[in-house]
Amino acid sequence: MIYGVIFAIYFLFIIISSIKSSKQVESLSDFTTGGHRMGLKLGVGTTLATWLSVASIMGVPGNLYRTGFAAIYGWVVGWFVATALMPILAYKVRMPAMPTRTFPEFMRLRYEPYEKNSKMQLLIAVLMLIGYFVFAHLQVVGFGIVFSTITGLKYEISIFFFLAVLLFTSFGGFWSVAATDTLNAVLIFVGVVVAAGVVLSNAGGWSNIMSTISTTTAPIYEGGAALESGIMISPFGAFGTSALLSIFLSNALGASVAPHWITRFMAPKNAKAAVLQMTISLLLLTAIFVPLIIIGLGSKVLLPSLPVGNTTDYLFPMIITQYAPPVIGALALVGICAAAVSTANSMLLNCGTSLVYDIKRMIFSTETQTAQDDNKTTSQLRIVIFILGALAVVSAIKPPVLLAMGFTYIYGGFGSAFFWPVWFGLYWKRMNRAGAYLSIIVGLSGYLYATITKMAFPAFLVGAGLSLIACLIGVYATKKPPLEAYEAFFEPDISESTKQVIRHIRKESDTSNEAVS
Repeated sequence: MIYGVIFAIYFLFIIISSIKSSKQVESLSDFTTGGHRMGLKLGVGTTLATWLSVASIMGVPGNLYRTGFAAIYGWVVGWFVATALMPILAYKVRMPAMPTRTFPEFMRLRYEPYEKNSKMQLLIAVLMLIGYFVFAHLQVVGFGIVFSTITGLKYEISIFFFLAVLLFTSFGGFWSVAATDTLNAVLIFVGVVVAAGVVLSNAGGWSNIMSTISTTTAPIYEGGAALESGIMISPFGAFGTSALLSIFLSNALGASVAPHWITRFMAPKNAKAAVLQMTISLLLLTAIFVPLIIIGLGSKVLLPSLPVGNTTDYLFPMIITQYAPPVIGALALVGICAAAVSTANSMLLNCGTSLVYDIKRMIFSTETQTAQDDNKTTSQLRIVIFILGALAVVSAIKPPVLLAMGFTYIYGGFGSAFFWPVWFGLYWKRMNRAGAYLSIIVGLSGYLYATITKMAFPAFLVGAGLSLIACLIGVYATKKPPLEAYEAFFEPDISESTKQVIRHIRKESDTSNEAVS
């Protein structure tokens, strides 16, 4: 009963917050990137809540339970490296006086400023649509697992309740996501800290946890193969050097250039705020991931083997319902729901924006857009986001095996494709269109081949390495890019020709309120 009451209170907040934040949507830029005026508090809140997806809250403890310390090196350390790199990117991405609205549009400005119908923007929008739909699908899976635990409903029924939350959070676009994310971040923090305390107390303290995982041979699942003694404190666990290195690089380098983070960097009111947003988030993440490590490792003491039929993604809810008092357990589980909702909203916003703004709007709209056209696009975005959410729910009826690995594969693909085009594009003026195309196509193809064929060499190194070689060949075999392709990211005061290019890409007239000043 108490679980349902606390979730009802949370759902009520979602409704109120979403309706209130939707009133701040006065333009298309407000819906897609918060109008480039997001304050520091909301910026940090939405950054934390987006990082803390079900891959973090449920996937990391589950992987720790399976593999011990190896999961810390592969996921936790990897994500911290990614977050540490982000302030460097955030400063340059937010440097233009009027940033682009989406990641594909950012890539178009940098590499195809004079193309009427940019193939670069279309290609990246399609890749994002696929990648972020998978991300959203994983969040719905996590939501369904937790909601079924809270209500006792079957998982296949529970996932459809996600649409009730999405119905409200889709109204305000980025503003709704950011507003609900701030509370979600608080709930996630409270939930994991409380859960860690419960686990630590029932497991007999940290020393007992370490003693147990150092010697345990209990199989992951009841009746399964026994673990090798000491494997849970081994740096590589059961992964092997190549696999763990690929996981680490995907989560560290790949995640740093994931398109949703580049979009996040466009939202703050200036470059300084963008840098502070990521720096503060890095510090606060420590306070959340330490409890997650305690939960994952400590659960091996409380529940040596999982019942047959449950994956390790069910570990967190199982431990909470068995060992935590009802009120504390409810807070922890609502925190997981918050993680799923916040990240799913963000991913679906990226999906919808890719489809409606970067694909449909670019191909079928006129050279310039009126306020009425922008309002129509915003309305279409709301509808498309809800439809994509419904498709994600249907696809989640048959969930994947492991949540955290799903995120790693997408980050690996994004990193192999975008790492060099993003970093070189922001810090190397000579980087050009040919280099970007070759880098994206060759890098992604190499990563997919290495992953599918299960090469002994780290898949991310294959993809990123081939991407770099192809990039350099393309850059030096073709001419330098025009000034308008890079000036906005290197100079505080830009030429009139670059201003005109930005207006053209954003489909704004010279008299638009959002035009570059």
